[in-house]
Amino acid sequence: MTSSRQQFGTALLIALLLHGVLAAWMALSRPEPLPDPPRTFNLNLLMPVAEKTVAEATPLPTEPPPKPKPKPLPELPLPQEPIPLDPPPETVTAEPPPAVAETAAPPDAAATIRYEQLLVAWLEKHKQYPRRAKRLRIQGQGMLRIRIDRSGHTQLVALEQRTGNRMLDKAALDMARRANPFPPFPDGDPRRELEFVVPVVFALR
Repeated sequence: MTSSRQQFGTALLIALLLHGVLAAWMALSRPEPLPDPPRTFNLNLLMPVAEKTVAEATPLPTEPPPKPKPKPLPELPLPQEPIPLDPPPETVTAEPPPAVAETAAPPDAAATIRYEQLLVAWLEKHKQYPRRAKRLRIQGQGMLRIRIDRSGHTQLVALEQRTGNRMLDKAALDMARRANPFPPFPDGDPRRELEFVVPVVFALR
């Protein structure tokens, strides 16, 4: 009888131990609760993109650009015009009679040379060196083209070649104006007018 009780107590003890071990194992092996899934939200990007596309596709009307102003033409130096001084007499422009033209004798060569030298000396006599150009020691050489009638009055005065300085160019033209009228043609010279080119030198000594 005593042996049966001992066996029953041993069996009960083993059963309790097994139950405790099973309970502990179940407690350890229980899966941890999963975290709550994150909350999600929907973002509609179609509307801003569509509005931006429409805004870019239909720009606001702008004022038309102003018409470009025409560029001013560059100022060009005026051509040197002949300077008529005294109107030629009416008798100079008249055509000579045919009989006079046929009987006109050629001018004497020596007399022509003397007369041309007289014209150059007469022109040189009326030359004036500009004071400012002389003070600044400006020098130059040009050419004058002059046409005179039989009485020595100038019909044309122009710069054939510039001196390289405006003051000297003006002085050369003024010299020809002051020299008007030139000495008249010598007797026996049948020419109606004479056109010649003479150098004009402005040099400091």
